[in-house]
Amino acid sequence: MPFFLMGLLFLLLFSIVAWGVYFESQWIAAFDSLWIERIQGTISERKTSFIKITTELGNMRLIIALTILLVIVLFFKRKYAEGLWFGSTILFCAAIAGKILKKAFDRDRPAFLQLIEKTNESFPSGHATGSTVFYGLIGLVLVLIVANIWMKFVVGFTTLVWIGFILVTRVYLGVHFPTDVIAGFFFGMAATLLSIGTYLIVQQPLQSLLRKLHLNDQSDTLIRSSN
Repeated sequence: MPFFLMGLLFLLLFSIVAWGVYFESQWIAAFDSLWIERIQGTISERKTSFIKITTELGNMRLIIALTILLVIVLFFKRKYAEGLWFGSTILFCAAIAGKILKKAFDRDRPAFLQLIEKTNESFPSGHATGSTVFYGLIGLVLVLIVANIWMKFVVGFTTLVWIGFILVTRVYLGVHFPTDVIAGFFFGMAATLLSIGTYLIVQQPLQSLLRKLHLNDQSDTLIRSSN
């Protein structure tokens, strides 16, 4: 239930931003202008070269490739339920849902300084959505399985800082409005939390089904950690 409640809260936050963007609210324009000026006010050649490389760690194609690799590893370890859950979450919540939202809002890319060229839809940011779901899932699972409180804090804090960095790079490079990346983060967090909440409910029935298919599933990490 806590995962569902927090997921719905982030979904509400996403809806508020999406509503403002769709109706081109004044507060959206003011917010974007303020943070564009602050983030792009520190542009330098060395920083730009570094950010152009690191921002690609949030690229959806790379995330899909890493997801496939991780699913293969989980299957190899006979964690079939976890592999199916993780792969399905990235596919449906990050890749497919993100693309549908982009088409639905069809927001133009920013007209301010672009340090790299992008021409497709802007809202929500695919980098922000994909990074939040992918790294967020991994980070949250690690928070659940580590025993020490201080380790939970370190993992959670590091995950949020890393995702936040990816978000800032998209605004710095001039390819997204701040509200694009914030909306992507809100939607990604909602998807991550709702997905984990759902998995905790369906994991045991899914394992029973896999056993009927003669697959000895070993995916017991999340249930054991959440009890």
